[in-house]
Amino acid sequence: MHATLQVWHSQDRGLIQRTLDGLRSLDRPATCRSTDPIRGYAHAHQVMATHATHHCPRYTVAAEYAQQARS
Repeated sequence: MHATLQVWHSQDRGLIQRTLDGLRSLDRPATCRSTDPIRGYAHAHQVMATHATHHCPRYTVAAEYAQQARS
């Protein structure tokens, strides 16, 4: 993909990286794109366990919830 973007004459590495990151995010399952709220400490840990292998945004939301719940 990087080579394809260079063929399009874009040498802006930031643009290339943002495009690649956006394409990678589409490869994730629908559960990774979920915006449902975390419903409790146990739910946060369940979500983190499900997404631990790839640390998608859903994992980050659950980790932040668990950290705030412990505070």
